[in-house]
Amino acid sequence: MKPPEIIQKLPLDKISKLNDQIAIRSNQIFATMGFFWFCLVFSLLPLKWPAAMPFVQYASSGVLQLIALPLLGVGTILAARSSDKLAKEQHDAVMETVKDMQILMKELHQLHRELHAKLNEALGGGGAEKPPG
Repeated sequence: MKPPEIIQKLPLDKISKLNDQIAIRSNQIFATMGFFWFCLVFSLLPLKWPAAMPFVQYASSGVLQLIALPLLGVGTILAARSSDKLAKEQHDAVMETVKDMQILMKELHQLHRELHAKLNEALGGGGAEKPPG
């Protein structure tokens, strides 16, 4: 099914980038000790002003749970994407190094065999002994 024309005209890539920026920035704000202290003080307001209790309950359940929690979830997923990408790049680099080391070890082993054969020849063994490996 083809999406409506109005949807096709939207700059979805720009909207997606904006959504990601909002989620990441919100995550940076909500996941701080400053925001924790703000929430703690905010939740204690009804102790001093009991009439503020309905507003505090609305704000904490409506704003914090319905808005902040999904933003934290999305921000965490976006942060994990970059961590996953970095881990994959590191893994690929390590595997490339392992391949290079395997090639170098084969070359070194071949040089060892050749040196052992020449040493036996020079000492008059004539290659009678089989080189190790």
